Amino acid sequence: MHNILVPIGVSKYAKTTLLYALEVARHFESTIYVIDAYPAFSSLTSIANVSAKIQGENVTRIKTIVSSITSDINKIKIVSSEQDLIGAIKKLDHTIGLDLIITATLNNDINNDVFLGKIAGSVIKRTSIPVLVAPVGKEFKPPKKMLMAFKTGEVKASSTINPLVTIQDKFETKLKLLLVKVPGFANRNHQLNDGLMQRAEQLIYSANATVYQGVLEHFQEYNPDLLVVFKRERGFFEKLWETDIIFKKDFYCTVPLLILKNKE
Repeated sequence: MHNILVPIGVSKYAKTTLLYALEVARHFESTIYVIDAYPAFSSLTSIANVSAKIQGENVTRIKTIVSSITSDINKIKIVSSEQDLIGAIKKLDHTIGLDLIITATLNNDINNDVFLGKIAGSVIKRTSIPVLVAPVGKEFKPPKKMLMAFKTGEVKASSTINPLVTIQDKFETKLKLLLVKVPGFANRNHQLNDGLMQRAEQLIYSANATVYQGVLEHFQEYNPDLLVVFKRERGFFEKLWETDIIFKKDFYCTVPLLILKNKE
């Protein structure tokens, strides 16, 4: 896990999110890249001098946050971009290769009904990079137990589970698999990845309407320190029209959430 990206918004939790990422990076000797979650470029700031001024102010704000939590600013690289956030992330990933994005559940949303705000939601849904969602205001602690929930155990590429493998090998984390039989469940859903099976201490089956409901059924019993799920690609129009906000009624967890991008 060499390169970790942290989008920083204007939330009061920006510092704790960055501290969380720094602790993760310390364990894996990773390089941290910080990017402003609200880049200067937009249709309203397309005039060059206005865009440059806003971009400069954003970089200054991020430098202030970084310097307030670490004296060795060289450990953190600040990414400056005139593109929108997703465009900037994709460009950086193409240039250096990003192994993980760490984000908080919320960046500047104050709606208590929201689990993932627009920034976290858009990063999860519109990039192919694994995402670790850090609980708001909590410190990173090496996970002792992981629960991985899914409706099909087929993995399209072995690299998909690299973050899980890296974490498990580093911290000797115990892994339990939860296969949720949702409506329309077929035999092909039993095609469990050999790599996952070899790493898991147990496979549980659960029949529920959604993967989330399956998680709710078994979460308290296993009490994991890390929840792992797949994000599978959807059709173009669904992604285009789907909101980036995820409400607590649809998905919510109190532990770190690792989202692996399992391409169709």
